[in-house]
Amino acid sequence: MQPSLARTGTLQARIAGVFLLLIVSMQIAGYVVVRNAIDRNVRHHVREELAVGERVLNQLLEEGGLRLTGAAERAANDYVLREALATRDPASMIGALRRHRERTGAEVAMLVGPGGQMLAEAPPATGQPAGWAPRGGTLASISSDPVADIEVMGEAAVQFVTAPVRSNPPGARVVLGTRLDARLLSRSARLTSLEVSLGTRVSDSHWRVVSASGETHLRRARPASGAGSASSALWEPVASTNEGWERQVVVLGRDPAPKIAVMLERSVARAAAPFNGLQETLLALMAVGLILSAIGSVFIARRVTRPLRELVGAARRIGHGDYEHPTMVPRGDEVGELGAALDHMRDAIAARERRISDLAYADALTGLPNRALFMDRLGQAVSTAQRTDGRLAVLTIDLDRFKYVNDALGHPIGDLLLREVAARLRSALERRSDTVARLGGDEFAVLLPMQALDGAQVAARKVADVLSQTLTIEGHLIDLGASTGIAVYPEHGGDSDSLMRHADMAMYAAKRAGTGHEIYDVRQDQSNPGRLSLLGELREAIEQDQLTLVYQPKLTLLGAPERAAEALLRWNHPARGLIAPDKFVPFAEQTGYIKVLTRWVLDETFRQCAEWQDGGLEIGVAVNISARDLHTADFARDVTDLLQRHAVDATRICLEVTESAVMEDPSHALEVLHRLHEIGFQLAIDDFGTGYSSLGYLKRLPVDEIKIDRSFVRGLVGDGDDAAIVRATIDLAHVMGLSVTAEGVEDEAVLKALRRLGCDRAQGYFISPPLKSEELEAWFMNARSSRRAAVRLL
Repeated sequence: MQPSLARTGTLQARIAGVFLLLIVSMQIAGYVVVRNAIDRNVRHHVREELAVGERVLNQLLEEGGLRLTGAAERAANDYVLREALATRDPASMIGALRRHRERTGAEVAMLVGPGGQMLAEAPPATGQPAGWAPRGGTLASISSDPVADIEVMGEAAVQFVTAPVRSNPPGARVVLGTRLDARLLSRSARLTSLEVSLGTRVSDSHWRVVSASGETHLRRARPASGAGSASSALWEPVASTNEGWERQVVVLGRDPAPKIAVMLERSVARAAAPFNGLQETLLALMAVGLILSAIGSVFIARRVTRPLRELVGAARRIGHGDYEHPTMVPRGDEVGELGAALDHMRDAIAARERRISDLAYADALTGLPNRALFMDRLGQAVSTAQRTDGRLAVLTIDLDRFKYVNDALGHPIGDLLLREVAARLRSALERRSDTVARLGGDEFAVLLPMQALDGAQVAARKVADVLSQTLTIEGHLIDLGASTGIAVYPEHGGDSDSLMRHADMAMYAAKRAGTGHEIYDVRQDQSNPGRLSLLGELREAIEQDQLTLVYQPKLTLLGAPERAAEALLRWNHPARGLIAPDKFVPFAEQTGYIKVLTRWVLDETFRQCAEWQDGGLEIGVAVNISARDLHTADFARDVTDLLQRHAVDATRICLEVTESAVMEDPSHALEVLHRLHEIGFQLAIDDFGTGYSSLGYLKRLPVDEIKIDRSFVRGLVGDGDDAAIVRATIDLAHVMGLSVTAEGVEDEAVLKALRRLGCDRAQGYFISPPLKSEELEAWFMNARSSRRAAVRLL
């Protein structure tokens, strides 16, 4: 035996050595190939990033040029500037140039004559390019082409545009310019994750670094590789930087001899950093591979013990409850007999456990799965859906009037009824994968794997159909019915408990509403943590001045010009950013907190109106009020108190209320609206046409204005039905002595169509987006009057 063991040990060592040598060689070769592939891909990706960075930089420059072009054209058309040029009034020219420079944020604002001579220049502004001193030669070099150009001015690179002034004498041009500084480079760097540096030519062979984004990797200027060229040799990297860099130089300006260039840089080592973990993983896999190889060699050397290990494994599987896999020992000796005996024992244990499982997981009365089995299958279905990105639906069913059946006919009839319901539910749901279970009492549940909301609604209708049919139990005719709640994965919950809880909530909602079935809605869940959190944050928003008002101007289309705007609420959340009103106003209405919000909006609106009124600026402001406000008994009194506190003329305030808010309680709404109208408020029906108001009530409402909903205004030009509705609404309002305002005007064609149809006023983003109070004042001052604004837009 000893020589045999020695030979076996020697052979085992040789097998293990060869096996390990092959594995190590393959792993080293694979590691080298993967590392080289990573390096190639990283460099290719970095070059693509540089190309994208160049496109982003050009796009940013193009956007800046477009902004400057628009500003220069507006300055060139400025009546004051043209008059000053015609009368040769230097002070007026300088004043006009200053206003346009301050409005656009430009650093350079000049008026240049036909021969390039300086006619006027706005006084220097803070941050003006260092060393900028315009001279005749510099001005003559400025192109009259309106396309934006870039030039070196003093020690800075300036992007400028020109616009011809249509005046007498002709040939004068407005020049606006803005410096290319660190802000542009930082924005380009944020968008591309590149290092960006800007340089200007000092002489034929030297360049100066003007600005760089973030921590610059440039040390000093260096002679260019050739006269009149720009290349990656323009600048030299810091000597202490050991990382490899990829670079690309973008020449700016249209001068054939480049004067301005931008260098885009990307560290290859940083770009490759995400792959360091992969290399470490490969090394770890090599180590694991060596260990597994050693184990495999030992396993092969001891293969004679494999049958016994199979038997041990089979015994362990049985111990863990796995009775599906037979013992695989196809031998005719004692080991084979032991394997057969183990299989016989496995079959006997499996049969007994199946019987126990049937007794534990089946409902004794109906034969359906009970709650425990249903929750187990639901948990498995959720796990499968999570792995496969699948769907599933849960239905909970509660029988209507079952208690009366039990009380009137007795529990035996009730048991028979439950058996009949179980049979009908099984017949209604035909798929073998569906699970119908009795949860207890008269509550049932249905699991629909691989079904979305549409399939769940179809199943709910089937349940309603089979349970709405009259049942005959022991000669008794029973009219039953059921309420069903629906919850689907993953929309309504990511685990079995939340799906069941949400389906129950939907079922109770269906029972309260008498609709037969309902789909879970988060608004039904009063304990929703998000709702509680939002309510608390909304309270803090008022206390911490996170709310603000903006104002969207109303443009007068017909009649005497007037200044009017609509106050709109905005929430600047410190963590979530700007939250749109449609995200929190409906929630505030459901919780009743809308009353607090409305009071804040009215108080802020009255305060702002008082400020305008004291400053001699009369602006009418419209404020939206909700249904809860309208149906509050003391609303009119509270509004009157606020009005008196701020000493505001009530006729300057228009309160807007929707049709649906009036129709919830018409008699009370009429009473409150009449009181508000008597105080002096203007009243308007908002979103007219989207509700279900009666013309009989409409003629009784003390309103002054109708606002056409944006859904009809948006399709005014292309949709004949919308055009007919808008025309009919305008005619109806005018017949009733009301004015009409159209919301949601987003293009010129719609604005012109509204004017042709006789609409009195319009508002929308085409006219102006919502503005801050000071911006609104400037808007009205620039427009001079609603009439002139309408003429300009139309």
